[in-house]
Amino acid sequence: MPTVIHTADVHLGAPLGWLGARASDQRDQIRQTFRSIIDLTIQEDADCLIIAGDLFDSNRPPASAVRFVLRELRRLGDSSETRTIILPGSHDHMGEGSVFSCYGSEFAQIERVHILGARDTRSVVIPRASLVVHGDPPRSNRSSEHKLAKLRPNADHEYNIAIAHGSVELLPVEPDDHPISRDELLAPGWSYIALGHWHSWREIEGNGPPAVYPGAPEVIAADQIGSGHIARVSLGSDGARVAKVRVGARTVSSVQIDVGGAMDTEDIARRVADEHPKDLNAILSVTLTGLMHVASGFDPEALLKTLRPDYFHVRSPRLNYEVRLGQNDLEALPERLVIGRFVRLMKGRIDAAEGGDEREDLEAALQMGVALLQGKDVLA
Repeated sequence: MPTVIHTADVHLGAPLGWLGARASDQRDQIRQTFRSIIDLTIQEDADCLIIAGDLFDSNRPPASAVRFVLRELRRLGDSSETRTIILPGSHDHMGEGSVFSCYGSEFAQIERVHILGARDTRSVVIPRASLVVHGDPPRSNRSSEHKLAKLRPNADHEYNIAIAHGSVELLPVEPDDHPISRDELLAPGWSYIALGHWHSWREIEGNGPPAVYPGAPEVIAADQIGSGHIARVSLGSDGARVAKVRVGARTVSSVQIDVGGAMDTEDIARRVADEHPKDLNAILSVTLTGLMHVASGFDPEALLKTLRPDYFHVRSPRLNYEVRLGQNDLEALPERLVIGRFVRLMKGRIDAAEGGDEREDLEAALQMGVALLQGKDVLA
C-alpha cells in the first residue's frame, strides 16, 4: 500500500513583519517544522513526499533558506528511498528567475528529487508503488489558466496523483488566482488530488477522489486558524485514505471579551486568561466589546504588556467597545427625542429601586439601551 506525505505552503524566507520582534523566532520555527516533516517522511518510509507549491515565500529567498532545503532533501535521500516531488507555486512560480531555475543544478544533484516544470517535466513515475504523480506549475504569480485540467492520468499504473496549486472555485475567488473547477476535481482516473495555495486544512467535498489542502504546516499569517498540518495519504484498492497529522508548533487563537464592569487593565487581562489560559505557542488576537465604564483605567498598551509574557505573540487588541455615558451626558440628551425620554424613564425606575442589586441592573440596562438607541453595536 503506497504511502504519500503531502505538504504545501511552507513559505520559507517569509519576512513575517506582522510578528514584530518574534518574526525571527517564527522563521526558525518554520525551518524546524519542515525538518520535522522530513523526519516523519523517513519514519513512515513514504514512497513520495509531495510539496504542492510555495516551498519558498518568493523567487528570491535568502540563500540560507535554499541551502537549508537542499541539506534536508539530501538527508531524506540518504535515509530512504522516498521520491520528493516539488511543484512550484504562486510565490515561487516557475517563471523567469525562478529559484528552481537559479538553483536547478543543486536540486538535480540530489537523488530522487524532482521539480515539476523543470526540463518540461510534468509527471514522475514511482515504480515500486505503481504510482505516477503529475503536475504543471504556475508560470507567474497570477493566472486564469486552469492547470489541473491539462493533466491526464497514466492508465499503465495503478495509482495516479494530480498536484495543483490554486483556488478551487467553490467559494468566491479571483478569476486570476490559479482557478480549479469542480469538474476538474471530478475527472476520472485520479487516486488523490494534492492541493496547495490555501493556508488552512480543507478537504474539498464531492464525488471524486479525495482532494485536500493540508494548509501551511506552520503559521505564516495572523488569520491562519487551522494551519499546522500535513496529509498522510495511504493508497489502496478501496481508494485513498487521508489522515490529518499535526506538525506545527504555533497556533492562532482569538478571544472576544465583554468589558462590562471592568474597572482596570488587570481585570480585562484576567478575563483574557480565563478564556485562553497561558500558552507560549499561541498567537492571540483579542477583541474587546460591550460597554466600558467611563471611569475605567483601561490602557490598551498596558494590556499588551501584561499579556505578552504568557503567549508567543499578542496582536494589538481590537477596541470594539463603547464607553458608558456619564451623568451629565445622559441628562444632556433631549427629552423630545426617544432616547431622552428613555433616559428619564429609566432614571425614574432607578430612583424607585428598592435594593442595590436591582439598581445596578437598571443602570446597566440604561447604558445598554442608550448605546443601542445611538446605533452602537454593543451586543457583538
